[in-house]
Amino acid sequence: MSETTTIQVTRQTRDELKKIGSMGDDYNAVIEKLIREYKDHEYKSRIDRLAEEADEFIKEHRDEFVSIDDL
Repeated sequence: MSETTTIQVTRQTRDELKKIGSMGDDYNAVIEKLIREYKDHEYKSRIDRLAEEADEFIKEHRDEFVSIDDL
């Protein structure tokens, strides 16, 4: 078993963690789930920002592009 540690949370936070967990989950499983969801959200946010930047670049440089029909 891996090394464990103790973290302190308020009762309110503890109660919220209980709501997030599934039957039989310990707090470690709940926190791991939250970390996975956070990372997934961050990844999707980066992709969304990149798509927005690409759209903006295309709008700003539209006159520099050549139509494939003109090739």
